Amino acid sequence: MIHEWVLLWLPIVLAAGLGGRLLGRARGTALGVLCGLFWIVLVQAREGAVAWQGGWNVAALLTGALAITAVGAWGGDVRVMIGGGRGDAPPAARVSSGQLLSSGGSSISALSALTRAMETFDDWLEAHRNDPDPWPGFGEFARGVLYDCCRTSHVRFYRILSEGAELAPIREGHPFVEDEMPSAREGIVGHVATTGRSYLEGDATHGALVDDLARRSGRPLAWCFAVTQGARKIGLVTVGAFDGHERQDLQHYRAVELLIAHFWMTLLEVCRGRSAATHDPVSGALTREAFFTHAERSLDAAKRDGEPCALAVLSIEPLRQFNDAGDWDAADEVVRTVSHVVRERLRGDDRFGRFDEGRMMLLLRRVDSSLASLILEQLLERVRAACAEARTSGTEVQVRCGVVGSGTGQPRFSDMLRQAVALCQEARLSGSVLASDLRSREEALVGDGAI
Repeated sequence: MIHEWVLLWLPIVLAAGLGGRLLGRARGTALGVLCGLFWIVLVQAREGAVAWQGGWNVAALLTGALAITAVGAWGGDVRVMIGGGRGDAPPAARVSSGQLLSSGGSSISALSALTRAMETFDDWLEAHRNDPDPWPGFGEFARGVLYDCCRTSHVRFYRILSEGAELAPIREGHPFVEDEMPSAREGIVGHVATTGRSYLEGDATHGALVDDLARRSGRPLAWCFAVTQGARKIGLVTVGAFDGHERQDLQHYRAVELLIAHFWMTLLEVCRGRSAATHDPVSGALTREAFFTHAERSLDAAKRDGEPCALAVLSIEPLRQFNDAGDWDAADEVVRTVSHVVRERLRGDDRFGRFDEGRMMLLLRRVDSSLASLILEQLLERVRAACAEARTSGTEVQVRCGVVGSGTGQPRFSDMLRQAVALCQEARLSGSVLASDLRSREEALVGDGAI
């Protein structure tokens, strides 16, 4: 019989504990007394006079009622310790209403900063998803998010190019400024880059040895965390200091870390998706449509700035023989070799694309036909040497080129492309390596003079 009473007692004691947690110690005790009396009445109504027959039954009833009362009072004490209820708590255990409002306001402010970051990132991504290089802009955006959420200063972002070996800035370095890059294997930065565990100054959970490692790192560092993709570390964020920021709990900083990592990974996936749509998978060069778009923009910008441009078409022979013989691996290797050599020599504002199966396109900024011819002659020598070392099934690979410059006029991109294709064909028919519009004009002038 008593085990059936326990089924009635359990929900009552739980209700007393939860009620005491909400009401405080004094009211919780009163609630416990009422719940104890309710327990006695409920058993009396169920069992009748039998409930008071026998010493064990009477002891069970009274013990259950006292336990319910004690749980109600205990629930009130827990509320005082955690939330600072009024009740009968001692003054040392109470928290003033001003402190409660301040704590609540701080939490609301932190949550609002995280919400703003998520809202503004959607707008930023929509505006910058088609930028040629969105990463410097992302660094500035993420720096603003960290300041808004945590009042950080001296924030730097790094790519981990080879895990545990090398760090690189998220932006391209300035050619006249030497940035001292931290090692990915030394100090607290190396610890974070290797383990993926964050470092936060003043956090007692990471141990004294990590604090000592941070002090010996040679420069002040208040916060450092890694951006991970699965088990691989792909990025690192360092914070030099917090500017007058009221320190939040660890979960707030962890939430900010995850938010920055989420933004980073989202932009990375956007760049990968865009690259898959605009880059040839074999050569890594721009597809024809993407090259046309980028080249026309570059040509228009050069016209506005009064700068010359040169457009070259490179023909790779004999790719068709490889394909006809079924040696597609050799054909792809030749294309990759040529593309690798060309891209090594490109500047940041040059454009490189694949025209069709055997031809590639190259737009060079700030060079005229004469300088472009010299550059391309050296480039073709490097290409021939690289192809000679590559696997070509014993077939000699020849690369020919036709180049045309913008000159002093403002030719359209389509006209320059047609002329470059014709000059590349002229080089093949004449057996030469390079044909330029400059030489064609000189030959035409010589012919007119002979007449």
